Amino acid sequence: MSGKIPTPYPSSKLRIIDIIVLVFFISTAILGLYLFQQDLMHTFDKRDEEPAGFLTLRSNIVQRRHEDRVLWDRIFVDSFVYPGDLIRASDFSSATIDIAHNEILLNENTLIRIQSMIDGIGTYQVELREGNISVIAGEESVGIMLNLMGNQVQAMSGSVLSAAASEEGIAVQVNEGTVEFIQEGQRREISEGAMIAFDTEGTELLNPAAVVIRPLPNARYLKSSREEIIVNFNWNRINFEPEDRLRLEVSSDINFRNNLLVLDGLINSAQAAFDTGLWHWRLMYDSSILRRGSFNIIDSSGPILISPVTGSIFRYSETLPQLRFQWAEKQEASRYIAEISETSDFNNIKISRQITSASLIISELTQGTWYWRIKPVFSQVYYGDSAYSRIGSFRIEQTTASLAAASVVEIPAASIERAREVRAETRTESLPVVRPTPVTVPARTASTVNGVNVVSTGQNYTIQAGDTLGRVARQFYGDPMLWTRITEANNIRNPDLIYPGQVFFIP
Repeated sequence: MSGKIPTPYPSSKLRIIDIIVLVFFISTAILGLYLFQQDLMHTFDKRDEEPAGFLTLRSNIVQRRHEDRVLWDRIFVDSFVYPGDLIRASDFSSATIDIAHNEILLNENTLIRIQSMIDGIGTYQVELREGNISVIAGEESVGIMLNLMGNQVQAMSGSVLSAAASEEGIAVQVNEGTVEFIQEGQRREISEGAMIAFDTEGTELLNPAAVVIRPLPNARYLKSSREEIIVNFNWNRINFEPEDRLRLEVSSDINFRNNLLVLDGLINSAQAAFDTGLWHWRLMYDSSILRRGSFNIIDSSGPILISPVTGSIFRYSETLPQLRFQWAEKQEASRYIAEISETSDFNNIKISRQITSASLIISELTQGTWYWRIKPVFSQVYYGDSAYSRIGSFRIEQTTASLAAASVVEIPAASIERAREVRAETRTESLPVVRPTPVTVPARTASTVNGVNVVSTGQNYTIQAGDTLGRVARQFYGDPMLWTRITEANNIRNPDLIYPGQVFFIP
């Protein structure tokens, strides 16, 4: 015998394990590709379906899942929502959706489903699966129907309500107007300041509660001056004894770790002043939270004027100068009113225009001294008004000097320094324009955009990362629901299926 120990062959058991692992990973990859393909095909199937609405506000993580899809994706402002969509807001998150001119506010840890109405009043139904929502039925809407664990709530136009659904049951509070609660075919009217609550067995609960009438859910206020905004709190007490007192706490922290305001010994109202910011409030009885909410105060003062710099002189020889007016953007402003006048009191306004961007080109101003100001305009969901900016001024002079000399603009030294400060404050990337700039004005011409022949007055726009058609429509028209103008002009079949780099014609 040679004494050599034969090398053992790999056992069949090891080879079987390898095969099982290989099959597992291949199966997982195939399943992932199948799910992706199903999601993609469902997205293509949406191309002929009308959106139910669009997202108007979002805070932190808000996700959407199309009907019959498996994967969740994040949803952004101006994105469209469709019948069958599931929408959820995670921890410390919220979302506001406009559905047929009804404002639907999702608070944190809330899940809803949007459905088309087959019978009944209204166009869509919102099913609240868990969490709590607020509904502001617009005056222009026909109302909307809520589904709370099989019970229906009919919100008519002009009504405001809050609804909650959990493992403990459901509750409905009416902040404004009246709504109908439908349970097993029986209709019951709930008026302003009232509420109803049921446990999971359908038994009505009679616990102490407070229906907050003001501020409305997700209230938004405009602050146009330095003075703080006075916010009124009013509520209706339910099942309380006359001697019972409540406590109101307000904080900039959603967890109420640092309270800005604590008012104790309250009966049914309170009043306090607040500066700009997002404020969270809760109404309490002893250690129990009766109701909580938030409101936002936006700075609506006049924007900072950037160019033309006050005191500038524009000289021209033959052709009137083309001037670029620029100002700092205001948060949440939907558009701006630009006014140019021959007098500082604006009793003789030469030009008044509403635009969505923070700049404007003017080429029809003749020689003389001109005054200009800007006023931001906000959505109707905000309470209050905005203010005009400070008044800027400049001169236009015609000269017989050479063209080279005529193109030079005189700017006071102090104004140049102030322009640099404004640029730093507003984080603009370039100094204010102080030299007339040639501008190409779109004319009525025939063109081809993405294979579509277009004859119209407008301009081309290149889609950027993060763009939606609603966002583009808001940028050019001031209204995201005018996205249909863009789809019709460019033969876009699926408004959700656009990519960066695509060029669309904006009529």
